[in-house]
Amino acid sequence: MTGVLSSTPQLIASATASAPDYVLQGHNGDIFGARWNHPAGETQLRRNAEHVLVYHLSGNTDVERLQQGVVTGFRSRVGSVTFMPRDSESDWRLGGNTQVLHLYLPQTLLDTFAQDVLERDVCPEIEDFFAVPDTWLDGFFRMLASEAPPSAAHGNRLETLVLDQVQSLLVRHLVTRYARERVTDAERTQTRSGKTNQLRQSVLKKINALIHERLHEDICLKDLAEIACISKDHFLRAFRDTVGQTPYHYLLSQRLERARVLLREEQAMPVAEVARRCGFKNLSHFSATFRRMTGVSPKGYRG
Repeated sequence: MTGVLSSTPQLIASATASAPDYVLQGHNGDIFGARWNHPAGETQLRRNAEHVLVYHLSGNTDVERLQQGVVTGFRSRVGSVTFMPRDSESDWRLGGNTQVLHLYLPQTLLDTFAQDVLERDVCPEIEDFFAVPDTWLDGFFRMLASEAPPSAAHGNRLETLVLDQVQSLLVRHLVTRYARERVTDAERTQTRSGKTNQLRQSVLKKINALIHERLHEDICLKDLAEIACISKDHFLRAFRDTVGQTPYHYLLSQRLERARVLLREEQAMPVAEVARRCGFKNLSHFSATFRRMTGVSPKGYRG
């Protein structure tokens, strides 16, 4: 495992004497998530380097958390979410195999959000919570599964734009819902509405031009936000308010439109080359996405 986020999954792997089923990586190779199948037993976790958000996927619900010898959490539920702050220490007892999905959040990610949106240097501390039912977070984890390429479970890296989007959405929810220090009414208004609700048509034209010029490349949210001269968080909401889609879904729709043109007009071009020219990392991802969005395979569409 490489990258700044690798130390936390390594710590967990060492503590549990197991390895994750798979890891989720960004385009640069940094690990930001992992799926685990923890067996029954007892585990000590000491001073993880990043904040850890844990989503209970399935399996055993006989879960107990102790901190300094005191039970601070008991009986998890499938679909519930637990937050472990960085540097925290806890003991865990599992009554059976438990399947969970972890997301690893560096403090710099939270502080950047605070600087861009709350106009604070440091992000308010997030409350430690155990197995809470949270409809938004449940939907978020389901959305993450749909935003990620189908082959992500096999070690492929997520595009930067996907990762930027999901992290921005997640941090905003955690800060507004679970900050230990009260977020002021003015700051709550900032996180809900931002500094702008609509992008000017002239800005949209520039964004469109960049997307079409770099359709085959890895595009990050910062690239697009800089055109509008606003923060990544504000841009994400402004783009969605203006276009009706997230930036990644819009990018995906443009890639698929170019793929349709190439499949129709370049009959001799191999499907794998069509996939490459349209920004898909491999043929299997392209084929699965094309079928999901159009109802037919690329070869079937070509006829």
